[in-house]
Amino acid sequence: MRRTTMVTGACSAVGGLAWTAACVVHNSQPTGCIGDGCLGHAMRDSSPADAALLVVAGALLAASCLGLLVLAREAGALGRAGTSAGVAGGLGLALLAASGAVSTVDGNWSGMPALVVPGVVLLAAGLVLVAWVVLRARVLPPGLSALLLASALLLPFANEQTARVLLAIPFGLVWLATGAVLVSRAAPRRVVGAA
Repeated sequence: MRRTTMVTGACSAVGGLAWTAACVVHNSQPTGCIGDGCLGHAMRDSSPADAALLVVAGALLAASCLGLLVLAREAGALGRAGTSAGVAGGLGLALLAASGAVSTVDGNWSGMPALVVPGVVLLAAGLVLVAWVVLRARVLPPGLSALLLASALLLPFANEQTARVLLAIPFGLVWLATGAVLVSRAAPRRVVGAA
């Protein structure tokens, strides 16, 4: 269990840091458009840096979610909520990955909201369920689990076309804190006075 905790913590910390950096880098790009505003204005494209950071963050945070669900299962508190978290999160990630692949071909494709909106909603639902399972299983301190839940609920309000992308930063910071807690918990303890 210590190894699972350590790996989950490392994935959480690095993934949260990559997520936060991706949001900051993406916000430095020119503002894009939403809905009818796209008729005379181009959508905000991803730079190679923020795209790479987002891929790293997505992969590591997905691994971290799986690790947290494994830790919850070991605590005997996975249940249907944990299974639902995995399914919703997986579908959300698949839709967002598809939107990323499409954007490399045509960044101004008009059907992008049909992939992004349900992808973000499903991913947020999966993350909320992960946070609920973690809270119920006491895998993390209750306050940190509540922050995971709150930051996941903020995600649907973020918009990568405007400065509202910065609403996704608390999500990355909470995952960074989650990683720090898990890594410190899994680190070997030194006995004072031992030779």
